[in-house]
Amino acid sequence: MKKNLLLLGLFALIPFLLQAQATINATVKGKIVDQKTQEPLIGASVLIKGTTNGGITDVNGAFLLNTGQKLPFTVVVSFIGYYSKEVVVNNSDVTIELSQNEKDLNEVIVVGYTQTRRDAQTSAVTTINSQDVSKASYTSITEKLQGQVPGLLISSNSGVPGTSVLVRLRGATSITAGNDPLYIIDGVFINNENLQGLSRGLGGQTPNPLSDLNPEDIESVSVLKDANATAIYGARGANGVILITTKRGSRNSKTKINFSADYGVGKATNLWELVTGPEHATMVNLVHINDGKTFETRPFRPVNEVIAGFPAFGNPEDQKTYDRLSDVFRIAHSQRYNLSLSGGDEKTNFYLGAEYQKQESTLKLQDFGRFAFRINLDHSLSKRFKIGTSNNLSSVPRRLVRVGDGPAGLFQAALHTPTFYPIYNEDGSFSKPTVFDNHIAILENSDTHSNSLRSINNLYATYYILPNLSFKTSLSSDYNLYHEKAYYNTNLVYGQPAGESNDVSTTKQSLIAEQLLNYSFSSKKSDFSFFLGNTVQFTSTERQTLTGTGFPSNQFKRITSAAVQTASSTGSDYGLVSFFAGSNYTFDNRYVIDANFRADASSRFGADNRWGYFPSIGLGWNISNERFFPQNDVINNLRLKTSYGLTGNQDIDDFASRGLWAGGRNYADLPGIAPSQLANPNLKWETTSQFNIGLSGALLKNKISFEFDYYRKYTSDLLINEPVASKTGFGSVYTNVGEISNKGVELLITSKNINTKSLKWNTTFTISHNKNRIEKLNNPITGSYGMYRLEQGYSLYSIWVYNYLGVNPETGNAIFEDVDGDKQITATDRKIVGNAWPNFEGTFKNTVSYKAFDLNVNLVYRSGNKLFNYTAFFLEAGATRGITRSIQKSSLNYWKKPGDKDVLPRLTSLVNADGSRNYESNTSRLLEDASFIRVRDITLGYTIPASLLSKIKITNARLYVTATNLLTFTKYTGPDPETNSAADSGSGLVQGLDFNGTPQTKSVNFGVNVTF
Repeated sequence: MKKNLLLLGLFALIPFLLQAQATINATVKGKIVDQKTQEPLIGASVLIKGTTNGGITDVNGAFLLNTGQKLPFTVVVSFIGYYSKEVVVNNSDVTIELSQNEKDLNEVIVVGYTQTRRDAQTSAVTTINSQDVSKASYTSITEKLQGQVPGLLISSNSGVPGTSVLVRLRGATSITAGNDPLYIIDGVFINNENLQGLSRGLGGQTPNPLSDLNPEDIESVSVLKDANATAIYGARGANGVILITTKRGSRNSKTKINFSADYGVGKATNLWELVTGPEHATMVNLVHINDGKTFETRPFRPVNEVIAGFPAFGNPEDQKTYDRLSDVFRIAHSQRYNLSLSGGDEKTNFYLGAEYQKQESTLKLQDFGRFAFRINLDHSLSKRFKIGTSNNLSSVPRRLVRVGDGPAGLFQAALHTPTFYPIYNEDGSFSKPTVFDNHIAILENSDTHSNSLRSINNLYATYYILPNLSFKTSLSSDYNLYHEKAYYNTNLVYGQPAGESNDVSTTKQSLIAEQLLNYSFSSKKSDFSFFLGNTVQFTSTERQTLTGTGFPSNQFKRITSAAVQTASSTGSDYGLVSFFAGSNYTFDNRYVIDANFRADASSRFGADNRWGYFPSIGLGWNISNERFFPQNDVINNLRLKTSYGLTGNQDIDDFASRGLWAGGRNYADLPGIAPSQLANPNLKWETTSQFNIGLSGALLKNKISFEFDYYRKYTSDLLINEPVASKTGFGSVYTNVGEISNKGVELLITSKNINTKSLKWNTTFTISHNKNRIEKLNNPITGSYGMYRLEQGYSLYSIWVYNYLGVNPETGNAIFEDVDGDKQITATDRKIVGNAWPNFEGTFKNTVSYKAFDLNVNLVYRSGNKLFNYTAFFLEAGATRGITRSIQKSSLNYWKKPGDKDVLPRLTSLVNADGSRNYESNTSRLLEDASFIRVRDITLGYTIPASLLSKIKITNARLYVTATNLLTFTKYTGPDPETNSAADSGSGLVQGLDFNGTPQTKSVNFGVNVTF
């Protein structure tokens, strides 16, 4: 009986024992979602507190825990960009909501092909969000970034909107293989090559391809500076990488409509001041006398004093003064309108943007326009499968005019024609007293236009194989059609004798296919990520040139009406195949190591050297996370990072390594060919190694943050077109010769000076220094105009001239340094006296907001850079050019009597006793200090209170006024210390040249921004 009762009791306990076992070995399933949107969070970490047991969420945001312990227990949930959360789990099915951490979201950065936390970053990367870039209405994103990224030198070459901008990141690494950074927009490698094809060009002004893009579409810009960040782009990373991310819509958000418009006016200031007609005549006569010629034959004398072979222009005091500069400059107007729509539901988000812009230049006949459209879409086909697309279409019409060198330039005609010449002849026709066109004739008859049609597209698909393993494939294209048309009628020098028409179409297209595998893993102590990918790119360029001469009249402009019609067509292409991989490992949020490797094969090199290999490694130490680090309010955060890696450059001609033959070598009306390029099958990659070490941190309760970097770059196997012996039948051959180094320091400091509810004041200060040096070069190379020279031991963009020491106060003659000591000034006395590189440069930016008002003040500065004032060579030539060129007002300060000091040399064109000339063209007298501090832009805004807007269903409305280039402090005597005519900038030989450069515009814009 007792035995039966015992068995019965045991059976009765079975349900309770089973329940206890279930409690001890509880299995919990759950889901983690965004608190606001309820969207599942993929890859979130779930750990049982106090254990290493946990997991990550799948593509549905779900997780499953086999706990091995009884309920209830506590789990710790974390996800990048969200606040971590501890949750007590009481049952086997739970949904956990995480809220976004805006600060943490800002700490997430994109580098290369991965997303990582800032504190796990070992590379030198600066990220600028759209709200932090300049608020001024610049035509390209590069102009908006000027001064804001340490180590990124940006200079507007001209005041003409839409023209080229000089961009150098941590110096220049190449001579002929290009020094521009690689630009990537939404994963698309975009072309940054000027496609201008008109043989007569624009006189030093070239279109900026980045002006095809609307800056208002851009969400953020990440500048990758060191090799660990750029090596993953291998062949293209030697000059740095600029990643541009455009705006996208948000999931589960209502449609937001944003409209902005602004209108502005601007003018050019500090233009050249020329002498009057009488002053010009007096100086020319004085040169005539000082040259030992007779008083009777002086050019300016009574017209009735007729002497054979010596024309008379009338007495100096009878000369009139004609102002041509005021004819060609104007008050410029600009207008811009932007409209965007963004939003999304649980599966799809979208961004639609449109822009219309029209902007005049202060120099007439230079108009810039842009019609831009953008469509960004992302759609989830399922929990695992996501597709998306980014598309930009723009049309950029320009009205153009030749400005600089040559007889047809508008600047040449207005600036260099002497002021005493009348503009019209007595019969009312255009006066053309010198080689230059009449400036009014150019204004009334110029007919030169271009249009850039640009389409940048990306289509991607991402599949989550596992919650932490994804595969992405994408197809991209960048298509650019640049069409130019010019008609020169018989009133213009290029239209003689019967008119000429040019029509040039240049097409450049890149097609890119990319595959990427991404894996990430997180545990209590470790974070690990890995990626593996492949890229295939094909780029082609085609150009068709049509020319017609001899037209029935100026009313016929189409080439079909020309008596003589010619045409030519050229084309080229190249391919690039790449494989890459990288990983990042973080232990205990203290120690970080990452590594990247890329292999590229370019068709531009010989078969034996086609592949280039580019590895990098980086280390990081979060010092402030160590136990020994003192917890105080002085130093809140401290990180040390270092990296080393290799990057490459292959930006040379498409068939640089091959022996080429050219057609068109015809004889006796029979077609023929001839060799045109010498082969070099050993041509290989130009390679740059870079070491970087940096320290970053936060101070005083995070009120001040800083980033400091030191780097050293060394480029070897420079790609140079080296001269060869003439007996070979060729002039040069591409080869690998020479080495260049860059080393420098960068500092970024941001501070929150005041942070109250109603008043906020933030400051950003940057400063950077770069030292460029040519370490090895077989032979010196001389650039355009003869004053630029590349020589071992000196930097790129060095100035090679006669060193001007001043004026002998007793004789008035110029004194030059006798370098070789032979008491004669000859070609051997030329020396390098300076270069175009600044000693340091940066920005000082302040943002202040008080209640509904906001104020942004952006100052940029540069110190120690030199600018060769080649315009002054013509205008300040001591009247030695007689009646053929204008004279600048400063020329009146010439030597007049013994004892004169701080003056220009005596007015004469004679050769001095030592063989020198007083007004030598290649002299350091023309090399000026172009240091400056410029109030780049000031923006004052007012946000209308929401209480007033709610009645008309407007979410936000802001009014603003912006002033650009308001003040410039400089000793430079030309109009603009940033001018850079860069006659052959693509060759890497010439920078820091001022030759008839249009100064930047001083402007004021008024605008409104409204969100519905």
